[in-house]
Amino acid sequence: MNVRNKQNFAAGLFFVAFGVFSAIAARGYSMGTGDDIGPGYFPFWLAVLLAVLGTVLGVSSLATRAERTGIGKLDWKSTLWIVGAVVLFAFLLQHLGVVLSVVVLVVVSSMGSHEFTWRGTAASSIVLAVMIYLVFVKGLHLQFPAWPTIFS
Repeated sequence: MNVRNKQNFAAGLFFVAFGVFSAIAARGYSMGTGDDIGPGYFPFWLAVLLAVLGTVLGVSSLATRAERTGIGKLDWKSTLWIVGAVVLFAFLLQHLGVVLSVVVLVVVSSMGSHEFTWRGTAASSIVLAVMIYLVFVKGLHLQFPAWPTIFS
Protein backbone atom coordinates (compact mmCIF):
# COMPACT_ATOMS: atom_id res chain seq x y z
CA MET A 1 0.00 0.00 0.00
CA ASN A 2 1.55 3.26 -1.18
CA VAL A 3 0.05 6.28 0.55
CA ARG A 4 0.64 9.26 -1.73
CA ASN A 5 -1.35 11.89 0.16
CA LYS A 6 -0.53 11.37 3.82
CA GLN A 7 -2.67 14.33 4.97
CA ASN A 8 -5.83 12.95 3.40
CA PHE A 9 -5.03 9.44 4.61
CA ALA A 10 -4.61 10.62 8.22
CA ALA A 11 -7.78 12.75 8.00
CA GLY A 12 -9.66 9.77 6.56
CA LEU A 13 -8.52 7.53 9.41
CA PHE A 14 -9.59 10.15 11.93
CA PHE A 15 -13.02 10.55 10.28
CA VAL A 16 -13.56 6.78 10.22
CA ALA A 17 -12.50 6.38 13.85
CA PHE A 18 -14.64 9.30 15.04
CA GLY A 19 -17.58 8.18 12.90
CA VAL A 20 -17.49 4.61 14.22
CA PHE A 21 -17.13 5.82 17.82
CA SER A 22 -20.01 8.28 17.39
CA ALA A 23 -22.25 5.70 15.69
CA ILE A 24 -21.70 3.28 18.55
CA ALA A 25 -22.43 6.03 21.08
CA ALA A 26 -25.57 7.08 19.18
CA ARG A 27 -26.89 3.53 19.31
CA GLY A 28 -27.34 4.09 23.05
CA TYR A 29 -30.23 6.42 22.24
CA SER A 30 -33.60 5.46 20.84
CA MET A 31 -33.50 5.37 17.04
CA GLY A 32 -37.26 5.59 16.56
CA THR A 33 -38.78 4.97 13.14
CA GLY A 34 -38.77 6.78 9.81
CA ASP A 35 -42.05 8.47 10.73
CA ASP A 36 -41.15 9.26 14.32
CA ILE A 37 -37.38 9.59 14.60
CA GLY A 38 -35.77 9.31 17.99
CA PRO A 39 -32.86 11.24 19.50
CA GLY A 40 -30.28 8.76 18.18
CA TYR A 41 -31.44 8.74 14.56
CA PHE A 42 -29.73 11.88 13.25
CA PRO A 43 -26.43 11.45 15.18
CA PHE A 44 -26.20 7.81 14.09
CA TRP A 45 -26.65 8.51 10.39
CA LEU A 46 -24.41 11.57 10.54
CA ALA A 47 -21.69 9.40 12.12
CA VAL A 48 -22.15 6.74 9.43
CA LEU A 49 -21.87 9.43 6.75
CA LEU A 50 -18.68 10.73 8.38
CA ALA A 51 -17.18 7.22 8.41
CA VAL A 52 -18.08 6.75 4.73
CA LEU A 53 -16.54 10.13 3.89
CA GLY A 54 -13.40 9.13 5.79
CA THR A 55 -13.20 5.87 3.88
CA VAL A 56 -13.52 7.66 0.53
CA LEU A 57 -10.89 10.20 1.58
CA GLY A 58 -8.51 7.50 2.78
CA VAL A 59 -8.90 5.36 -0.33
CA SER A 60 -8.51 8.37 -2.64
CA SER A 61 -5.16 9.14 -0.98
CA LEU A 62 -3.86 5.82 -2.33
CA ALA A 63 -4.66 6.62 -5.98
CA THR A 64 -1.78 7.10 -8.38
CA ARG A 65 -3.19 10.50 -9.39
CA ALA A 66 -3.29 11.71 -5.77
CA GLU A 67 -1.00 14.62 -4.95
CA ARG A 68 2.07 13.62 -2.94
CA THR A 69 1.99 15.28 0.46
CA GLY A 70 3.45 14.68 3.85
CA ILE A 71 2.21 15.55 7.28
CA GLY A 72 3.78 18.75 8.51
CA LYS A 73 4.55 19.83 12.01
CA LEU A 74 1.48 20.58 14.14
CA ASP A 75 0.85 24.30 14.67
CA TRP A 76 0.23 24.26 18.42
CA LYS A 77 -0.63 27.96 18.65
CA SER A 78 -3.47 27.66 16.13
CA THR A 79 -4.65 24.41 17.68
CA LEU A 80 -4.83 25.96 21.15
CA TRP A 81 -6.75 29.00 19.84
CA ILE A 82 -9.34 26.79 18.17
CA VAL A 83 -9.74 24.28 21.01
CA GLY A 84 -9.81 27.14 23.52
CA ALA A 85 -12.56 28.84 21.51
CA VAL A 86 -14.71 25.70 21.65
CA VAL A 87 -14.17 25.32 25.41
CA LEU A 88 -14.95 29.01 25.93
CA PHE A 89 -18.14 28.62 23.85
CA ALA A 90 -19.25 25.76 26.11
CA PHE A 91 -18.73 27.87 29.23
CA LEU A 92 -20.36 31.01 27.82
CA LEU A 93 -23.43 29.40 26.24
CA GLN A 94 -25.61 29.49 29.37
CA HIS A 95 -24.53 33.01 30.32
CA LEU A 96 -24.35 34.87 26.99
CA GLY A 97 -26.79 32.80 24.96
CA VAL A 98 -26.07 31.09 21.67
CA VAL A 99 -25.95 34.23 19.50
CA LEU A 100 -23.23 36.08 21.41
CA SER A 101 -21.41 32.83 22.25
CA VAL A 102 -21.13 32.04 18.53
CA VAL A 103 -19.70 35.51 17.90
CA VAL A 104 -17.09 34.91 20.63
CA LEU A 105 -16.37 31.45 19.19
CA VAL A 106 -15.71 32.82 15.71
CA VAL A 107 -13.59 35.74 16.95
CA VAL A 108 -11.42 33.64 19.27
CA SER A 109 -10.98 30.76 16.82
CA SER A 110 -10.09 33.23 14.04
CA MET A 111 -7.08 34.26 16.09
CA GLY A 112 -5.61 30.86 15.22
CA SER A 113 -5.75 31.58 11.49
CA HIS A 114 -2.73 32.69 9.53
CA GLU A 115 -5.04 34.69 7.22
CA PHE A 116 -6.81 36.56 10.04
CA THR A 117 -8.52 39.87 9.24
CA TRP A 118 -10.95 41.78 11.43
CA ARG A 119 -13.27 42.47 8.50
CA GLY A 120 -13.52 38.77 7.58
CA THR A 121 -13.95 37.76 11.20
CA ALA A 122 -16.71 40.31 11.80
CA ALA A 123 -18.56 39.28 8.64
CA SER A 124 -18.24 35.58 9.44
CA SER A 125 -19.37 35.98 13.03
CA ILE A 126 -22.42 38.05 12.08
CA VAL A 127 -23.51 35.72 9.28
CA LEU A 128 -23.00 32.63 11.43
CA ALA A 129 -24.80 34.16 14.43
CA VAL A 130 -27.81 35.07 12.27
CA MET A 131 -27.89 31.60 10.71
CA ILE A 132 -27.60 29.88 14.11
CA TYR A 133 -30.42 32.03 15.47
CA LEU A 134 -32.72 31.38 12.51
CA VAL A 135 -32.06 27.64 12.24
CA PHE A 136 -31.69 26.51 15.85
CA VAL A 137 -33.70 29.05 17.83
CA LYS A 138 -36.50 30.00 15.45
CA GLY A 139 -36.60 26.96 13.16
CA LEU A 140 -35.89 24.01 15.46
CA HIS A 141 -36.89 25.63 18.78
CA LEU A 142 -33.93 24.12 20.61
CA GLN A 143 -33.89 24.59 24.34
CA PHE A 144 -30.92 26.81 25.02
CA PRO A 145 -30.86 30.54 25.63
CA ALA A 146 -30.63 32.71 22.54
CA TRP A 147 -29.56 35.86 24.38
CA PRO A 148 -27.91 36.73 27.70
CA THR A 149 -30.15 36.03 30.67
CA ILE A 150 -30.47 39.76 31.48
CA PHE A 151 -32.36 40.23 28.17
CA SER A 152 -34.77 37.34 28.77
